[in-house]
Amino acid sequence: MTSKNSKKTKRDYVYQITLGLTKRIPHFVKDPLFQKWAIVIALAAALSLLLTPQLYFGYPEHKVGSIAIRDIKADRDFLVEDRVSTEQKKLDASREMRSVYDFDSELPLQMRSLVTKTFSSAAQSFSKLQSGDIPKSGIPNALKKIKTDFENLLEMSLSDDEFAYLQKNKFSPDLSDGISKLLTSLYTSELISNVILPKHDLENGITIRDIKTQQERSEKNLKYVRYVNAIDPYLRKKAAPILSDERDDVKRAVLSLTKKMIRPNLTFNRNATERKRNEAIQDIKPMYFQVQKDEMIVREGQKITDNDLDKLSAYFKMTGEKQFSNISIFSGIFFLVITLSISLYFISRNWFKAEPRISDLLFLGIVALLQIILVKSAIFMSHAVHRAFSFLPAEAFLYAAPYAVGAMLVGVLINRNIAFVFSIFSSVLAAFLFDGKTSLILYSLIGSVFASYHIVLCKQRSSYVTVGLYLGALNCGVICFIVFTSPTLSLISIETLIGFMLGFTGGLFSGVIVAGITPLFEALFHYTTDIKLLELANLNQPIFQRMIVEAPGTYHHSIIVASLVEAAAEAVGANPLLAKVSAYYHDIGKIRKPEYFIENQRNGENKHNKLTPKMSSLIIISHVKEGFELAHKVKLGTQITNIIKEHHGTSLVSYFYEKAKKDKDPSIRSLPEEDFRYPGPKPQSKEAGLVLLGDVMEASSRTLTNPTPSRIRNLVDGRIERVFLDGQLDECELTLRDLHKIAECFTRILNGIFHHRIDYPEPVIRGFVTHRKENNGGIDRKSSEGNKRRSSTGPAGSQ
Repeated sequence: MTSKNSKKTKRDYVYQITLGLTKRIPHFVKDPLFQKWAIVIALAAALSLLLTPQLYFGYPEHKVGSIAIRDIKADRDFLVEDRVSTEQKKLDASREMRSVYDFDSELPLQMRSLVTKTFSSAAQSFSKLQSGDIPKSGIPNALKKIKTDFENLLEMSLSDDEFAYLQKNKFSPDLSDGISKLLTSLYTSELISNVILPKHDLENGITIRDIKTQQERSEKNLKYVRYVNAIDPYLRKKAAPILSDERDDVKRAVLSLTKKMIRPNLTFNRNATERKRNEAIQDIKPMYFQVQKDEMIVREGQKITDNDLDKLSAYFKMTGEKQFSNISIFSGIFFLVITLSISLYFISRNWFKAEPRISDLLFLGIVALLQIILVKSAIFMSHAVHRAFSFLPAEAFLYAAPYAVGAMLVGVLINRNIAFVFSIFSSVLAAFLFDGKTSLILYSLIGSVFASYHIVLCKQRSSYVTVGLYLGALNCGVICFIVFTSPTLSLISIETLIGFMLGFTGGLFSGVIVAGITPLFEALFHYTTDIKLLELANLNQPIFQRMIVEAPGTYHHSIIVASLVEAAAEAVGANPLLAKVSAYYHDIGKIRKPEYFIENQRNGENKHNKLTPKMSSLIIISHVKEGFELAHKVKLGTQITNIIKEHHGTSLVSYFYEKAKKDKDPSIRSLPEEDFRYPGPKPQSKEAGLVLLGDVMEASSRTLTNPTPSRIRNLVDGRIERVFLDGQLDECELTLRDLHKIAECFTRILNGIFHHRIDYPEPVIRGFVTHRKENNGGIDRKSSEGNKRRSSTGPAGSQ
């Protein structure tokens, strides 16, 4: 007792924790629309990560002399800058670039004007000094000032002898004219530089830019360029004709003063030269060499050289440059998956047997991820095998990929139509892995459609392997088609032969994978396949053995209902196996209280005689809920569980309702009809509707005292009409044509069950039969008319 209380306390504690966590979940998370969008967005994000080229979030650091910690192989062709060749080319361009020199074309005019002005000013100042206006004591300072002004204006220094000579000649205009003529002659024919031209400039020439006009010209003939400090020979040569008529002292004075006044008219412009040189270097395009795809850049344990570092830098730099492109691809695939998923959902939502559940959408998303992972794994393995055995073509190994696994799973667990839509979806996504190889996309699509079409016919798990063999044969045919349409492939070649072998292996491998993982998805998402149904149809299941012992009447009732609905399902295009197995299990809830149902009562004892009609109806109705819970416990699957919940719809427990109406207690007579109806829901599928009709028909048929064919036909038609008018079939897919076919099947089978037998005269048997007939009047679960024919102490509902 203590142990039971302890277990109960622990169970209650766990329940309270679970309930508390459930209450903390935001309300919007429980909204089906939110859940659908969450599944689509999560699926799109996961598929985008799988289909987008490799994303790098950090790159290893490498240095010259460090050791490579792993093999790094080029996954694509790329170019590496040849730094040595590029630098050499830049150096050559720098050497070929001519230096820029500024040329002052206005300098001769400026110099003549300045000489004339300076001599004139000095002559005026000296004239005032001679006029006596300045006292003798101020004469030395006045002369000093004249000399200083003269030197400052001409930017030169005068020796005492030179100044004395100028003073002696009173700064004669003849001297200034001689100097001006000599300067003009010199600047006209000579380029005078402030630096000695380097060998580079002498060989390549220079660029002369006019300071005034900013026009440039190239000059290679530099024999007329003179260095200002070596101008004396050229100055004397120019002075000879100009000063030929002058006295020697004048010649000496003019030459000496002119030499000091000479300024360069050609000056080196360092900034302009560097700017042009930099522009020339920048115009040089880098030199590259190519690293080919699959070329080993460095090997593990290798010391990294300068050349290796250049390759690694280029490889990871290009990867980084492609990062933005990869993000764009990720975004494109993300929105494509969302758009494609929503479009295909609205196209195919009516192809589900009922409104798609959240678990259905989650299953499809997981299978889509599984399919892409399998294909990516196959691509990776094909490249690995090709690297290990280079004589084997990598593309041939792609034929061994299990492209049809996803479509086969969807076909087995949902249906063929949804599998066809899934084949399109997965083939479109796989196109991102094949770099636009149309042949492989068609190979994937054709195989997926074929396999999903045939696998729904499988009734044994071993049949999955058979479908895989058929798929392998189809793959070989598709490979033939690919070979015929390709100008580079030959049907008679080693590559094609390997392709045939791998294509056949891929088909077989797909069947093996599906056979292995189908039970896992069945358990996770509560799907019920035909193979699972065949396993559940085994009457040696523990629950049937328990039913035979505890509720034998219910067991017999379920067997007959199963026979009825199986034949009817074949006639109306429903799933006969699902209908039959659901009929086997539809009343398992009666195991909890078997003695309260008429088919299980023994010795004529009816426990309902001691209960109120309301209580009796609650017990009868509860078998649906208890059956639903028991189905969950033994994991019968969603389809069977739903049929158990729907197999009475919202029908009326008519016997106890009529009994309540006749009760002496006014409070019982005033009970509403809703208190005697099943909670529902109404049948949502053809199979559920068939189980409801079969259940009604089997129970009603036991009320017949003389089951002739005409009576059976009238009974069948009447009960189907009553169920139809009560609206119990409003939400399933059964049509009036289907109901007519169902009536035909039910009538045929019931006639077989109640066919006439020889009435042997033994008293014991006749007494037994008479007793049975007397007790046969109260087994109607749906008809109030049948209930009226039964005594108030007799039947208690096989409702």
